[in-house]
Amino acid sequence: MRNKILLIDDDYIFVESTRIFLESKGYEVLSSFDGQDGFKKAKVESPDLILLDMVMADPSDGLETAKAFSRDAAVKDIPVIALTSLEKDSVVPVDLKPHAENFPVKDVVQKPVLPDVLLKTIKPFIEETGMKHRKVVSEINEIVEKWKGKEGNLIMILHQIQNKYGYVPRKVAFELSRILDVPLARIYEVITFYNYFKLDPPGKHTISVCMGTACYLKGAPQLLQELKNVLRIEEGQTTADGLFHLQAVRCLGCCGLAPVIMIDQKVYGKLNSKDVVNILAEYQ
Repeated sequence: MRNKILLIDDDYIFVESTRIFLESKGYEVLSSFDGQDGFKKAKVESPDLILLDMVMADPSDGLETAKAFSRDAAVKDIPVIALTSLEKDSVVPVDLKPHAENFPVKDVVQKPVLPDVLLKTIKPFIEETGMKHRKVVSEINEIVEKWKGKEGNLIMILHQIQNKYGYVPRKVAFELSRILDVPLARIYEVITFYNYFKLDPPGKHTISVCMGTACYLKGAPQLLQELKNVLRIEEGQTTADGLFHLQAVRCLGCCGLAPVIMIDQKVYGKLNSKDVVNILAEYQ
């Protein structure tokens, strides 16, 4: 599973020599010779890192491309490293420093690019984001492959993603859109139509309040309200610290213990509202 780097530069000789060098170090390298094409390629290929020349045939190409990456939700999390021979120049009217205002790049490498400097610069970004990104892409491809060519495969793929992550992460939705060549709007249309799918990460502990007939008659609504009050969330929400997710369920199959709540796989029965604080304290 090789990490993928997109190199955008209009110097053909530099691109080829850099590609050969990086591939010898185990990276997969994609190349593009202008910002517009590079932007399109990033959307299609989903690289782990982008190396972007600041001054190409169009002097503003590099800067405008960097800004375009930062504004597009599908690619804005991909680290961009600027390549430049300029320290200060009117051609690029910004301060050429990483994270500077109006210059959305993670780092800057001066030209002529020294191989050791380039490797040292890209390494932390590959280690921080690239490996995780490539792992996610691999996992989604594996899920998609199981349902490839089958009718109604999108909802089944989303079910497997939900089961794997506990929700449908934004990054995963973007990758799925790219891999399936399905509009992102269509994916979110399915996710928001079915209550089963979640867009927010679940809490570390899931609290399920049984609302079956026996539990309902013996005080489940009061238990649910007390949980809402103590946790300061509504049904279907997760606490700000990510510790608890609260949900109501039709039946937990423990009618003899009504009213019942379940936290993860542990069942608590014959409860009243006063028990809630002590139970939650076990998990805090």
